[in-house]
Amino acid sequence: MTGRMTSRHRLFGSIGSPYALKMRALLRYRRIPFDWVPASLDWVPEGLPHDPVSKPAYEEIQHIRPPVVPIMWFPEDDSYRNDTTPLAYELEARRADRSVMPDDPALAFLSHLLEDMADEWGVKIAFHYRWGHETDALFKSRIVATELLGGGYSEDIQRDAGLHFARRQQSRMALVGCTPENAPLIEEVYRRLLTIMQALQAKSLFLFGSRASLADMGWYGQLESLATDPTSRAVMAEHGPATFQWLQVLEDASGVEGNWLDGAALDGHPVGDLLSLAGDVYLPFLAANAAAIDAGDTTFSYEALGHSYSQDVFKYQAKCWRIIREQYAALDEGALATVKSVLSVDPLVSK
Repeated sequence: MTGRMTSRHRLFGSIGSPYALKMRALLRYRRIPFDWVPASLDWVPEGLPHDPVSKPAYEEIQHIRPPVVPIMWFPEDDSYRNDTTPLAYELEARRADRSVMPDDPALAFLSHLLEDMADEWGVKIAFHYRWGHETDALFKSRIVATELLGGGYSEDIQRDAGLHFARRQQSRMALVGCTPENAPLIEEVYRRLLTIMQALQAKSLFLFGSRASLADMGWYGQLESLATDPTSRAVMAEHGPATFQWLQVLEDASGVEGNWLDGAALDGHPVGDLLSLAGDVYLPFLAANAAAIDAGDTTFSYEALGHSYSQDVFKYQAKCWRIIREQYAALDEGALATVKSVLSVDPLVSK
């Protein structure tokens, strides 16, 4: 128990985390009072001349499992919670105003699907460019190290701390699926995503209308990371420069009012192209991972957009697949018709 006497939430995270950026944007949009607390759970440098600014936060949250940021502290019950998708739904259950869940069940399902794709597949793009390119790795790790260390450290200490952080992240590349063999598909998806974001500007402010959805928040976290790393930023400037404007609006959309897109308007809307991309790349990925786990395999492979992809199985993504299938199965006939109009989901979800 913290014993804090405050009505403000506390969001523990780092500007290097797409998921922390996602939650920060969501809290701002929903006008939920919170404090941003720079923190990491698995990186505390040793041998420093004095304690880093993030040490008190580390000591406060180090007991949280699983050990990942962001973590949110809820003042209502003095609880700590993480995993951004459940966090978003928990906030929806506690507060009805400025919801990021579309009223239309079909759009709500599609928004969840795209948010899930951002979290589980979009992160491969961010990871590939940031930690697969040495210039990008050193650039962002130095920023993260400075945030978590605070002031009063020499250039050498900040550089060494950043390098240590970068090497730790790079050791996780294969776990995320960011290998040289998978790079062609990852980069192809990024280019297609940027083309879609470029087209979005002419149709609507956000993915599902003039108000922000859960899907917007998920993609904001990943694309904001890509927009601030040198190599991926250059790709964004070439293939989807309008993405920069979208990100700047969504960074703090607390003053933006709007309406949801009509489900009938999905035809010809750029979000329909993004959903088609999910059907071509993400749903087959989830299905292949789940099938491999069911078969007792440790790795899986599949083909998408003319490229091959393989990685170790990942149990959390099997959970994502189960939730998507359950949500799809719960849709009524009208919502199913809308979903089927933009997503060839039957062969994947209903079997």
